[in-house]
Amino acid sequence: MDTPKVFFHPVNKKNRSDMSQIARRLLGLVVSDTQIRLSKEIPIKVHPGQPGNISFIKPNNYDGVIDFLQEKKIKTYFIETNMVTGPRSLASTHLEVARKHGFTRIPFVIADGEDGEDHVLVPVEGGTYIKKAKIARKLADQQQMIVVSHFKGHIATGFGAAIKMLGIGFASRRGKIDAHSKDGTKFHKKTINWSEGDKLYWGSLFHKRVAEYALAAVNKKHYIYLTFAIDIVKNCDCDGVPMKPIYRDLGIFASTDPVAIDKACFDMLAQREGKKPFLGDDVFPFAERIGLGSRAYNLIVEGSE
Repeated sequence: MDTPKVFFHPVNKKNRSDMSQIARRLLGLVVSDTQIRLSKEIPIKVHPGQPGNISFIKPNNYDGVIDFLQEKKIKTYFIETNMVTGPRSLASTHLEVARKHGFTRIPFVIADGEDGEDHVLVPVEGGTYIKKAKIARKLADQQQMIVVSHFKGHIATGFGAAIKMLGIGFASRRGKIDAHSKDGTKFHKKTINWSEGDKLYWGSLFHKRVAEYALAAVNKKHYIYLTFAIDIVKNCDCDGVPMKPIYRDLGIFASTDPVAIDKACFDMLAQREGKKPFLGDDVFPFAERIGLGSRAYNLIVEGSE
């Protein structure tokens, strides 16, 4: 098997206003390099940010990708799943958050229904921790997708990017509960608080559960991954508080391999900072072992100065 390519373009203060076109260029490079045959319908998987969060990827950064698809007469729309708690746990209020955050250029679709119970049970081939994953129905039904992630820290997985976007972002609300909680039934009845760590999966075991959920999310399909390593804050875009970046901007990455793209982000930031930037890198060997992707990659740098 060929080593997957990861395309990268640096982002700095001078070109932050060009990120939409950088993302478009990287998408075009992936499509051209892989000779992938694009479907007539390609949703864009996004995270619109929790109310109060200011570091989520802003909607104007998707304009170049949308232009690319629309110029090819490809139907596209934003797609997302419900959270476990808060205003994004019901489709009706989730859609209002997305609208207030500016995700209005194209339709915004909630993939797991109003209450987050609309999902497909996807078997996890060889799964040790997850036998069947609850993947949001309107995501499970898609054959092709552009998965856009924000590379940053995360309280439970150490860092969040493509693997987490697949493993948690593709799960229905009910699936998220099952992935996180040791007693999903009680959690669903709101008798368990996120902070009660003894009742939630943490550390390496949780990382493995997320990777197996990600394997079900991909389900042998070939997605395109775009990752924005900008506004690199300490926690998730689900954290509804303003956070200041803890590392300066790195750039935008693109690949067809979710493990390779995450590894490239992690490695490049670690090399630049001279230290391990986040926890959670134990997910890479496990993700490779279960067939989610490759830890090896060929980094192709575009637009370096």
